[in-house]
Amino acid sequence: MYISVFYEHILEAAAQENLSVEEVLKIVKSSQIDGVELDYGRLLDKEGEGERIYRQLASEGLAVNGVYGFFDFGKKADYLPGAAFIDQAVGIGAKSVLIIPGFIEEGLEKERAEKEIQNMMAVVRELAAIGREKGITVAMEDFDDIKAPFATAGQLLAFLKQVPGLTCAFDTGNFLYSEEDVIQAFELLAPYIGIVHCKDRSLTPKRGEEPKLTVKGRAMYSSPVGFGDIPMKQLISLVKENAGKQNRGDMTFIIEHFGSRHQLEDMQKSAAWLLAQ
Repeated sequence: MYISVFYEHILEAAAQENLSVEEVLKIVKSSQIDGVELDYGRLLDKEGEGERIYRQLASEGLAVNGVYGFFDFGKKADYLPGAAFIDQAVGIGAKSVLIIPGFIEEGLEKERAEKEIQNMMAVVRELAAIGREKGITVAMEDFDDIKAPFATAGQLLAFLKQVPGLTCAFDTGNFLYSEEDVIQAFELLAPYIGIVHCKDRSLTPKRGEEPKLTVKGRAMYSSPVGFGDIPMKQLISLVKENAGKQNRGDMTFIIEHFGSRHQLEDMQKSAAWLLAQ
């Protein structure tokens, strides 16, 4: 099982525990986490932050597994910024890129909204082709924002059907945001799933943590994987079974719990739980 975690969690853990980033990276590696997910913005820093992070990770035996980036392809259907994004990710040895292609402003007239969605699909189609040429997986996820026209299982499926080679990064916690049944979402998206964002969520209030509200107004809190209200054990089993059917080999499981006030502990608990499955 290949496990990755968000670099932002590592930075938060260092601040929360009054540790150096290097100290946290050593703990991460000892927890049998081998990869890291990087925000594309960090690779664009003119002071060379991306190269510094790359060397820092390598020195601790960690690799950049994936890079994620936010774009606005709906308003401007220009694939070149996305192509540069892929080149940067390939340059640091990433296995995948996660594209968030844009958002639709609330209240936008239907025809304009549909045009922006078509623009997004057209650009992602170009980028998926570039990804195939360069040997890197291009993925999209069920993003937890009502303005994302790929938040629900049905919306994301539309992109996956329209874009040859696009991979589904199945975020286990984001269907709760959309108030959808995660098992039904899995069954719908299963043929396209190649990456899993292991996001558990708790409906029990956590002191000091700002909740994210579902589309129906329910408060969701962070949780280490396997300790919240998402049926993670069933999902991991389904993912492994599906990977075998699809001949996808070893799956990448990405630990995610943005908003946690105990990132280091949660990363360790998440990794241990996943490895026990």
